[in-house]
Amino acid sequence: MNRLFEQILKKYRIRSGITQEFMVDLLSNNSPKLHKLDNVTFSRWERGITIPPFRKQIEVYQLLEVDPIDELIELGIELPVIDSNEYFVTDQYMGSIDEFSLYLLDRNNISDIDLFLSDIQIIVTNDLYLKRLIEAFQITEMKAFISMLIECFNTQIYLCKYGTRLIAHSITLYVTSDFMVDVMGDNIDILNMKSYSGSHPFAISFHSSTLPTLEFILGNILNEFMSIPTLDVKLYLSSIEKNTHKLFTKLKAKVKYNEPYNRENQKTSELSKIDVSISKEAMYLITTFRRKYHEE
Repeated sequence: MNRLFEQILKKYRIRSGITQEFMVDLLSNNSPKLHKLDNVTFSRWERGITIPPFRKQIEVYQLLEVDPIDELIELGIELPVIDSNEYFVTDQYMGSIDEFSLYLLDRNNISDIDLFLSDIQIIVTNDLYLKRLIEAFQITEMKAFISMLIECFNTQIYLCKYGTRLIAHSITLYVTSDFMVDVMGDNIDILNMKSYSGSHPFAISFHSSTLPTLEFILGNILNEFMSIPTLDVKLYLSSIEKNTHKLFTKLKAKVKYNEPYNRENQKTSELSKIDVSISKEAMYLITTFRRKYHEE
């Protein structure tokens, strides 16, 4: 991963048939953030002797109109494979299952909400923060509650099923940092609901019981996060499962909140784009997601 930036620079320059000096002029004359770039610094970047801060790397990628994830795939840089027995809970029946059916509920198909309610009810029954939101919003009818989440927070709900069996899911809200503080502190202000809608993705509920569904669910969450144009946005992931906590650590996530629940610990971790960019596991999940599912 440390060599990705240098390889992208070299590949772009050679493919374009231009010199290092021309590259320096191109970058320094088109970005205030790079106006001090000189030939010596660029040469050191391209040879991997030094690496600029993440923000400068993003600036370079944007000027060159390259997607580092796509370049990672094309360059064939080896990434560690996720250990299917280490990071999620499974059972003997599910261990050999590779196939699943995928269902998405969001603003685009909210009229289909009735088809999702029975599975969502199972998820909510076992989820601390979803139950907390129901109590705070004083909505007892599940259809009304889910509709509210979608309308207020642009919520995306993914369900992965094998036959009729739910084997993985994610529920992601787009919220403000104030929402995170208030929901964790059980201090939600229902009179200011609209003020809670923001750009930070919060995977409030997440579970996977097979490797393929893990690659899809978490790969999709990370891919969507890295596609948000704002650099300062944060990603929040919440889980009660110890194995999932291990994976969040591998993703360079930092535990932001830890709350006892059902004799376990409901941990919510925070990731920045810098965290994701330096995690080989995160890059593996994103590249695997794009290879397998992004074009479908």
